[in-house]
Amino acid sequence: MRSQHLFRSLSQRAPVLLALGLGLLQGPALATVRATATPPPAGSEAAFQELRFRMQSPRVRELQVRLRQAKYLAVVDVEDRFGMLTREAVLKLQRDAGLRATGVVDRATWEALAARSRPPTQAELNNTDVGPWFVAPHEPAFMMELQHRLKQAGLYQGPLDGRFDDATRQAIAAWRMRIGLPASEVMDERSWTPLIRRTRLPRYADLFSAPPASSSTQELDPRCTTGRVICISRQQKKMSYVDNGQVRFTREARFAMPGWESPEGEFRIWYMNHETVSKIFGERTPMPYAIFYDGNVAVHYSQDFADKGYAGGSHGCSQLRDYQVAKWLYEQVKVGDRVVVY
Repeated sequence: MRSQHLFRSLSQRAPVLLALGLGLLQGPALATVRATATPPPAGSEAAFQELRFRMQSPRVRELQVRLRQAKYLAVVDVEDRFGMLTREAVLKLQRDAGLRATGVVDRATWEALAARSRPPTQAELNNTDVGPWFVAPHEPAFMMELQHRLKQAGLYQGPLDGRFDDATRQAIAAWRMRIGLPASEVMDERSWTPLIRRTRLPRYADLFSAPPASSSTQELDPRCTTGRVICISRQQKKMSYVDNGQVRFTREARFAMPGWESPEGEFRIWYMNHETVSKIFGERTPMPYAIFYDGNVAVHYSQDFADKGYAGGSHGCSQLRDYQVAKWLYEQVKVGDRVVVY
């Protein structure tokens, strides 16, 4: 019986194996065969064949998906190649699990990872899974920006009203299909990144006719009264933009979690990027309209702040929860301007 079962299995796989051997499967077809390869049973020796740096195998895809699930590997797409980022993720997993840090995935490492993750779906292995929204659809300013970009792409003809309506949903699905992804109404990072590369960033004035309204007040530090300065008060939990002593806006701000205290002092903006995604802590965290003023510490919009308020916190950054304000502020300042945190 066992030999008959083996013969049937080989017979069923023979056409695929022959095609692979002759190099007849390429592109999407080859990727599908690789991604759909069924791993050996968990109890077999082959299931724990070591995976190591520079190795190329379909099983590396599963490794990367699981590392991503466990928040050790901050990548959008997975591949067959065991590269440096994968090795670094394995090393961190091994240290966290109390294993010898070798960077090689042996039986013990795989078991530790399996306990922290779940079996990947075919969509995850094929890089066609639908991820979370880059910015949530209930943020009107982001939706207006999205509608503007979809209009540039010729897929949306409606008003720039920030509504997540049927026309916007259909345009998102059409864009995803255009770039080879399954139809979905979700604008995740995998679909958003190609869109921002193929369209221009709309200016604040393209979307809004007036600066953001501001009714809040903040007691300013004396250093905030001259020049252009972003004035941030940790105690008051507020942030203001001040231009030569005139307060242009004041908004609620959120700062670091315990152990990651936001640095205080006077800084200079050294870098700005409107599409930043943090990958430092094992997962991809969008930081739209990031204004960096102290190493990796920045002012930026935070979806988590918008959703959870002060229940959470950053790893040192000063966060805004209003996308419109973040976009407006980004256009007011430039590299070299001051940031005062007190």
